[in-house]
Amino acid sequence: MNISYSKYFLKRIQKKYKERPILRNKVVKQVLLFSKNPRHPSLKTHKLRGTRQDQYSFWIERDLRIVYVRDEADVIFTDILTHDEY
Repeated sequence: MNISYSKYFLKRIQKKYKERPILRNKVVKQVLLFSKNPRHPSLKTHKLRGTRQDQYSFWIERDLRIVYVRDEADVIFTDILTHDEY
């Protein structure tokens, strides 16, 4: 699986890191876990609904998710947001 990052995702994650520097370690840990096993139970990976019905998300911490799109071999991280921002 190839993981890439949208420009929007990179902009948003940098903003989150400035707000909460400790978040970087959590994101790295979860992204590494996702790259090894996207269906790992602790990621709580799921398909989204509504206007984001073609996207998926996985858990970073209690109220923070990474949103992504996927095809056969590629994953693109598109956003990082709280559950309320869906």
